[in-house]
Amino acid sequence: MSALGDAEFLRLLKEDIDYFTSAVERFEDLIPRVCSSVQDQWRLQAQTRRNFAVELEILLDKAEHCVGASVNTGKNKNNNNNDRSDSASY
Repeated sequence: MSALGDAEFLRLLKEDIDYFTSAVERFEDLIPRVCSSVQDQWRLQAQTRRNFAVELEILLDKAEHCVGASVNTGKNKNNNNNDRSDSASY
């Protein structure tokens, strides 16, 4: 994946996390307003959505780590190539 693609993926993932987090908060705010027979189901739905948001955050952490590692690997390759070209010019 290109650096531009990585950045776009991370940006979209962050937006998704923000969306699901705020959706859960709105959903939980509505629970007391529905009839008691539905509240348990709504609580389960809120928990499921909260779990999904946590899974997205884990995915984001892993993706950022992966992107960071690939950037560092690319820098090391460039530095090694620069070192070779410097030594070859002597």
